[in-house]
Amino acid sequence: MAIQVTARGQGISLESRGYLKNLAIGTSSILTGESQFLNVTRFRWQQMLDVGSNLHAEVWLDTEALAGSFLSSEENAISAAIERRTWLDLDWRIASEYRFVLEQRLFRAFATYYAGKATVTVGRQRIAWGSGFAWNPTDLFNPFNPAAIELDEKSGIDAVHLSVATGDFSHVEAAYAPASAWSASSAAARLVSHVGEYDFSLMGGYFRDDLVVGGDFSGYIGDAGLKGEAALTIPEDGNAYVRLTLTADRSFKGDYYAFVEYYLNGQGTTDKNEYDFRQLLTGSVFNVARDYAAVSVSKAVTPLLAANVYALVNIDDQSALVGPSVTYSLRENMEIGGAVYLFAGKGDTEFGQQKNAYFGYLQIFF
Repeated sequence: MAIQVTARGQGISLESRGYLKNLAIGTSSILTGESQFLNVTRFRWQQMLDVGSNLHAEVWLDTEALAGSFLSSEENAISAAIERRTWLDLDWRIASEYRFVLEQRLFRAFATYYAGKATVTVGRQRIAWGSGFAWNPTDLFNPFNPAAIELDEKSGIDAVHLSVATGDFSHVEAAYAPASAWSASSAAARLVSHVGEYDFSLMGGYFRDDLVVGGDFSGYIGDAGLKGEAALTIPEDGNAYVRLTLTADRSFKGDYYAFVEYYLNGQGTTDKNEYDFRQLLTGSVFNVARDYAAVSVSKAVTPLLAANVYALVNIDDQSALVGPSVTYSLRENMEIGGAVYLFAGKGDTEFGQQKNAYFGYLQIFF
């Protein structure tokens, strides 16, 4: 739905869109082995306002109803105790009963002002840096778990972001994300440019008191895409470490698309006896080993049916997550999908100690 009016010579447009989604998840507790179920019903209302050619603003309001045994689990209690990464508390609970919660949050809430070659964005936004698919060593404003169930749902950060064009294919940008404690704030700058057939960037800054410098590139070798990304982290206390990715992707005949990605996690270890699984439960890290690979193969089976197999492999302890999924378009604005996360490996490995998860959803867009 879009509304357009004119005020004082300026065009003002207001557009509304969003979706209604029901997601059902079944799994077992890592801590107790008990079966768990969670049903999530989410209504997302996106409002987009444009005033002339200089001002753009968006507000994404999520209303979620959660129900199921997972809400009374130890894992949920641990998750609720994790310190939020955003500066502002834009979540509020409307109702809470035994194994039921109704809540709202502002998933996005930002305004962007365009002034010549410069743009300034203020508010809850996503600052997406890096070129990797499963892992992004330089994407530290909005770190993302590659094993998340909703891979397309990427949360934002409360920040001020400035971008200034310096050429047809280059720009510089800077961002600052405050936090309740100064030591938890982040500030960084990035240069983006283009050489030959390749885009590249260089970045540096402080993220929660850690100094990080790095960069990424993306381009093509023949018909295949090639991407790389690396970051050196120098903690305030502790040893410096490197994280890097190397990615190749390509489309094939028969409507196939695939990518493979290697990830070096210098913060991790090759000895599974040194794993700290508490870090995974609290979300302070997403992976505990050093060497990983991600593989994804997708195919458009018909114009309405798509299939995908997504896998994460811990090369060091030979454990893996394998996630086959399918989606089907019931109508132009309605789709249904299902997937399984199958975990393989010995019980003391990163993925082997996790429990299989089964989930399906129905989503209606408007």
